[in-house]
Amino acid sequence: AGLLMNMEKHVLLGIDVGTSSCQVAAFSLAGKPLASATEPYGIIRKTPYEAEQDAETWWQGVSECIRRILESRVFAAEAVAAIGVVGHSWATLPVDEMGNPLRPAMLWQDRRSVEECLYLREMVGEDFVLELSGNRIDPAYCVPKMLWIKAHEPHIYAQTHMFLQSNSFIVHKLTGAFTQDVSQGYGYYVFDTERRGWSLEACQAMGVDWELLPDVYESSVVVGEVTPQAAAITGLAAGTPVVAGGVDCAAACLGAGLIEHGSTQEQAGQAGGMTIVTSDPLRDARLISGCHVVEEHWHLSGGTVSGGVLNWFLQSVLGTGDGSLSPNRGNPFEWLSQEAAQSVPGAGGLLFLPYMAGERTPIWDPRARGVLLGLSYDKTQGDLVRALMEGAAFALRHNLAVGGQAGIRPESLISVGGGARSKIWCQIKADITKTPVGIPNVDDGTVFGAAFLGGMGVGAFADWQTTLEGIVEIKRWYEPQPVNGSLYDELYHIYLETYVALKDQLHGLADLGSK
Repeated sequence: AGLLMNMEKHVLLGIDVGTSSCQVAAFSLAGKPLASATEPYGIIRKTPYEAEQDAETWWQGVSECIRRILESRVFAAEAVAAIGVVGHSWATLPVDEMGNPLRPAMLWQDRRSVEECLYLREMVGEDFVLELSGNRIDPAYCVPKMLWIKAHEPHIYAQTHMFLQSNSFIVHKLTGAFTQDVSQGYGYYVFDTERRGWSLEACQAMGVDWELLPDVYESSVVVGEVTPQAAAITGLAAGTPVVAGGVDCAAACLGAGLIEHGSTQEQAGQAGGMTIVTSDPLRDARLISGCHVVEEHWHLSGGTVSGGVLNWFLQSVLGTGDGSLSPNRGNPFEWLSQEAAQSVPGAGGLLFLPYMAGERTPIWDPRARGVLLGLSYDKTQGDLVRALMEGAAFALRHNLAVGGQAGIRPESLISVGGGARSKIWCQIKADITKTPVGIPNVDDGTVFGAAFLGGMGVGAFADWQTTLEGIVEIKRWYEPQPVNGSLYDELYHIYLETYVALKDQLHGLADLGSK
């Protein structure tokens, strides 16, 4: 209430620590975007099974973005009412007592902890992990990585004060507090998803040191204030409240106004997939289960690697390096959409399996590989681009089908991320999934979701639902076109069969490529 009377505090700041870049954006209390900045960074890949990032590059990127926004003088630093931080999941980062990283963060793509997963299956079993955390045993998650560090880098483990994730590291850099939000808890097998807290029993069973896990907070809880040191680096005002934040996919749901049971976000970013909001925790070993950033809500998610296929095509096939195009071609993704529009549904009999970095849900196969099936001399560049888009949509349909088997089938999909700007890609997804696809008026849903959490934390909003209904609306719908239904049904059947038929060969190629 005190904040609402102080109209000088009229800005909410959202921070999104992505896999390939970070974004910081400012919004008014009415949800109007005021300023935004993005800073890219890379992934360290020494072998095909390693994926790391220097966490300090997250902080450097975030600090640079904040400085650029404040230097634009759209608003003063003192106008910021609160800050919310969200980020990619399953990053495993050991830090010392001062919060300094002891090694690079092991990312969700890192697959080194296979032996540790075997150990967990023997010690506690898949059923125990699924029942407690709602998730399967897989090297993507945090606990296998923690045990890998304990076994292979004991000197690092011995110095570890806490394990942090992407958003909690930035929260620490801003406030000095060591925290763990509930929505990122699903990355740990020792997290009780239903009770939204750590399980001492699970820690003891899995050999995880309880004291290395930060205290757990709901995502909108204020956990600290910007320190004078962080203020000097970023330009923020010391004392600005910071909330615990959360995982990017759940924040994207919030930013798209999705908090009701069954409402579903379709992720059209670097990591594709979907997130279905649920009123109770649902479990299926083929999908990902976790807590929503909204209290007493959960989500069932599908996470794929398909979202980055167009970036790959630009950089590796067209050889544009950073994904840009010559000036006469304009925006690269608009150009790709124009190319795909020159093709036809089904891409003239060209089918793409988008397993470009293995695959997560629902097949959980790190040795799967991408496949282009049906190449012939009559295939055009437009056919290739459309096949890439359709392959990502088939991966989405596969996840939605498994979600239906788990007990929930969405009536519509709300698309967020850069891919949502492609009209043809949205129509392809609607046709292939046979589900209407909506585009919200909030373009940067994930970072807006982060900012909204900050607003809830300091009492800027009366409640979740009413406030979001006043800010978020669907500006465009893509309805499924029945004329393409039977064609896509046939192609989807081939899509599923192709992976099963080629699985052993794909594994063989993956093994050869890693030598």
